[in-house]
Amino acid sequence: MTTGNWNTGSIANHVGILVGWSNIPITISGTVLNNLIEQEINHIEQYTTETIDSSSISEKYQPPIIDLSLSKLLFVIDTNTGGIDNIKLGELSIGAGNSSISTIATKLREDAILSLKELQRKIRFKRVIGGS
Repeated sequence: MTTGNWNTGSIANHVGILVGWSNIPITISGTVLNNLIEQEINHIEQYTTETIDSSSISEKYQPPIIDLSLSKLLFVIDTNTGGIDNIKLGELSIGAGNSSISTIATKLREDAILSLKELQRKIRFKRVIGGS
């Protein structure tokens, strides 16, 4: 998805571009958005029991952090402002009158949780020596 390590500012910028900066209320952008991302990083640290440096986020953590942050941001926008008139996330576009913002946010959150489960999967090999 990305190349190299990112920081919370890089994640915030990526999330802002995906949602559209004009769709993010000024009261949520900036410090509030960075704090939201830090909360999601803490969530992932608790889940994986690994430490994530917020100034150097490894590529393997970027997709779930982006999805969780994007999900939380959409929930916050939907709750505080009544939603977004038009939103486009990649190929998916939702226009005014649709109440699917929370559905998208839920789907993003579910995808992020699946990504986290993949991060936790450890492969173990066992050698068994048997005799007759």
